Amino acid sequence: IEGAIIENDIVVFASSSCLYCQQAISALKIAGYEPAVVNCTESQRRVLTAKCGSSSVPQVFVKGFFVGGCAEGGMGGLLPLLKSGVIAELMATKSDGLIKSLGGQASHPPSCTS
Repeated sequence: IEGAIIENDIVVFASSSCLYCQQAISALKIAGYEPAVVNCTESQRRVLTAKCGSSSVPQVFVKGFFVGGCAEGGMGGLLPLLKSGVIAELMATKSDGLIKSLGGQASHPPSCTS
């Protein structure tokens, strides 16, 4: 889980049978992004539960930040954040800029609850 978050600007933890996951991935692609998609196993869902407090999918991370599910959670949910421009702002920011904005304390991505 951590490796996928660190290695990709956008990662969607998903299930192939989840309509909300398909909607989130489609919305990102329509907006011009190519997210990494991880189809979660049960053990990965347990890790996500420990990290974010929920095993539901999708769980979307942008530049290491948990932005939420399709429409809620995290920083407000992927669809609202795409609409408001927050995703574009996160993507336009270099990773070192994000680290500086966090007070230089980001040797790993922020947790889902921060």
